[in-house]
Amino acid sequence: MDPCVDDESKIVKRTLHAGTRAVPFRDGTRIRFHYQTRKLDGTVLDDSREQGKPMELVLGKKFKLEVWEVCVQKMALNEVASFRCDKSLVQQYPFVAKTIRDALKPSDQRKHCCGMTIQNEGIGYGDLDEIFNCPQDLEFVLEVVGVEDPDEYQKESWQLSDEEKLGQVGQLREKGNGCYAAKDLAGAMEAYSYAAGLIEQLMLK
Repeated sequence: MDPCVDDESKIVKRTLHAGTRAVPFRDGTRIRFHYQTRKLDGTVLDDSREQGKPMELVLGKKFKLEVWEVCVQKMALNEVASFRCDKSLVQQYPFVAKTIRDALKPSDQRKHCCGMTIQNEGIGYGDLDEIFNCPQDLEFVLEVVGVEDPDEYQKESWQLSDEEKLGQVGQLREKGNGCYAAKDLAGAMEAYSYAAGLIEQLMLK
């Protein structure tokens, strides 16, 4: 199948396996996808299947590696596609990959990486140091395995707008009161604590 090249010719798509259903994407849509990152010589840098679970992102929430958000919106559910991405679009990849790799380690083996540390010691992974120091095009093989509209899943607090947080506070207060009346003290405490956390986030704005 002929590659599909975007207008700026910085992302070249090649469909490897057709999807089963076209999906309308909008801000707040949650997408789960497997990825494999390759250098153009075929060297595999990262593979989410080996890491044990798919990547997840929410559209419109400024995901650190913006090119992934662009790529998955060019796909259908269950589609597998290859995207060759210009080096200018993947400059954040070493940092995203480091974060993911570090998250798989025990907490006592994780190392904070500030700007000075990177300058003196590198990112901490030889292959990521290489593409950080010598930027290059990368290939991502992606498979979209799940898509949920904003109203189909329970949002985490960081995904909520200020208006949504205010609305949640009222709902949680009512839920807490109901739990308290039913003598479900654990449920009441959970609802009140979550509401208090949302209020604190709003006050820190």
